[in-house]
Amino acid sequence: MKPSVIIAMLVLVLAPQCIAKKKQQLVIQVARELLGQWMTRGINFMGHPCELQVVPRFTFWMLFYQCSFSCADWTDIIGEAESRCRLGSAEEAVRDFINKAFRYNLIRQIDATKWYEEQKNITKTF
Repeated sequence: MKPSVIIAMLVLVLAPQCIAKKKQQLVIQVARELLGQWMTRGINFMGHPCELQVVPRFTFWMLFYQCSFSCADWTDIIGEAESRCRLGSAEEAVRDFINKAFRYNLIRQIDATKWYEEQKNITKTF
């Protein structure tokens, strides 16, 4: 087999993995930014007000936190998660929302990157 064919096959196999990894890294960064907003002030994602609800509940005598993240004025997508850790379940709910927004083409990766960069610049000015 020619080396050029092998290289082309490697590029075809590895490129999507690299793109998916960058996308997941962006999801983590955006989710953490939104959690920071939740802890300090109201949540505003891409110019839309959003809400993060954390509800504690007991299951088999253990405390769990059930979370949901939504931007009701913008979309009917709801990010959901459940965990024993309050902050961990909140972060997973936000990630779930962002992943669903990507999947349903509500936002594009370039839009999320631009929004995240703008938020970083706002934070730097304080």
